Amino acid sequence: MTKKLEEEFNLPPIEEALANEEEEKAVTVKQAKQEIEVVNHNLSVAEKINDAFKEIKGLGEHEGEMDDISEKAIDSYEQLMNLGMNVSDMAAGKVFAEASNMLKIALEAKDSKTKAKLQQLDLMLKKARLDKTKNQNGDIDGDITATQVYDRNELLRIMKGDD
Repeated sequence: MTKKLEEEFNLPPIEEALANEEEEKAVTVKQAKQEIEVVNHNLSVAEKINDAFKEIKGLGEHEGEMDDISEKAIDSYEQLMNLGMNVSDMAAGKVFAEASNMLKIALEAKDSKTKAKLQQLDLMLKKARLDKTKNQNGDIDGDITATQVYDRNELLRIMKGDD
């Protein structure tokens, strides 16, 4: 009966189909293992970044405040949308405009939180770069003389090349 079904539906023999299925499973297992390795690596990098953010004072406080503002703005948006549906068409325009302002405020609060994290990450990268260049220059003992005060005459001598 299976031969008739194979001929009727123009299917390959069952042995060929099973062999192809096993090959596909083998390929997908290899791909899955590779994807798991990539995801684990990315998760470890993300955990390192989160650990670095935990050391920063004030960032969690800012995050909490921005989340509160965002939640309140979204609640206000929902209330204004409900109100706008229940008032006359003439008054609904202003209510909906204010509702859209609430969504904008919520978006800006979330955006501010992300910007603060990115700014902090940028500062951390700059500090790491400075530490690396400091170590390459041989200033390992911690004596930093990055800021020196010159008067106008000394600057002119340096610019001329008369040390």
